[in-house]
Amino acid sequence: MPGAIHEAGYRIPEDIAVVGFDDIEDSRYAIPSLTTISPDKEKIGHLAMAFLLGRIDGTRTGPPERVEVPCQLIVRESTLGLSSYTIPVRNHLKTQ
Repeated sequence: MPGAIHEAGYRIPEDIAVVGFDDIEDSRYAIPSLTTISPDKEKIGHLAMAFLLGRIDGTRTGPPERVEVPCQLIVRESTLGLSSYTIPVRNHLKTQ
């Protein structure tokens, strides 16, 4: 995506702010480093496994549920962040 933005004549972060989701390791080392939303992956995995096992063993037979999983906004250079810092945010993930 940064290549397409550059080809369109824009600069990150001077002309356009870019935010990613999932906080993959590469986002820290991109130039400029990518601001990202970082979900609690361990919690998501734990819930997914519990819900799946519940479906398999028949204890979870109801409709999909809405659950909240903690996320953090990690501000980096792609949004004019001069240094990295973290802000907790709320996230809603719908489960099936």
